[in-house]
Amino acid sequence: MLDRINPRGMDMSMQTLLQPILRVRMSSDVHERLASLRIPYPPGPKRLKRADRVRACGVLFIHVPKNAGTSVARALYGMDLGHETIRYFQRRMPDLTGFPSFAILRDPVRRFMSAYRYACAGGSDTRHVAQGFRPTYMAFNGIDDALDHIAHVRSLYDMDHIFRPQTWYLTDAYGQVAVDRLFMLDDMSRIQDFVRNYTSAPIGHVNAGGGDRSEMPNADQIARIRQIYRQDYDLIASVMHNHVLRSADTAVPSLTGRSVFDLV
Repeated sequence: MLDRINPRGMDMSMQTLLQPILRVRMSSDVHERLASLRIPYPPGPKRLKRADRVRACGVLFIHVPKNAGTSVARALYGMDLGHETIRYFQRRMPDLTGFPSFAILRDPVRRFMSAYRYACAGGSDTRHVAQGFRPTYMAFNGIDDALDHIAHVRSLYDMDHIFRPQTWYLTDAYGQVAVDRLFMLDDMSRIQDFVRNYTSAPIGHVNAGGGDRSEMPNADQIARIRQIYRQDYDLIASVMHNHVLRSADTAVPSLTGRSVFDLV
């Protein structure tokens, strides 16, 4: 049925109608899901504009949420990016994957806490949690509620981008890391040096989350976070071991086994 739909000129209402059919809860995931199913669905004007900015800049930045991506995207492209995976670009805009690509990684516990505070606050001054998740997230009554939510979803499409594993954005359909360079968020000076190859604009500090910063995870909660995001830890350890962060000419290592993130 969907392959007969002509999506040219579709508005957000059509994307909303497609969400239950595709079993997603955000309009942006309509594009991601259809790309994974290889069902034609032309990008809208905003996506085309972003693609043109990437071509003009000469570098593809994969925006992993809660990893300073908004600041980097604005410095590079002068606009915000979505949270498309590398798989989306491979399937929908393969020419963009011919440019050098990079992404930023973050310690999973710190990233989770940033996402948790952002979720409880409903977003930040510049961005909001997707409406499909906002009421649930603002009703969290503690860290365990958020961890239970992540642990019990049937699909990663059943949680907002902020809680999805970092590897979800960076791996191809077979679990291979398909991004050329990975930086740790803690190494902002190296990120700045790399970005200067493509723009003179400085990296600012935007989309900082609010929320109660006094709430900290206990030992059991930290153990749960590490278990949930164990593949992120594996990736970070592999990157550090292979010195990818210190060598522009070293290939990014691959995660072994087929990806579990391209869920249907």
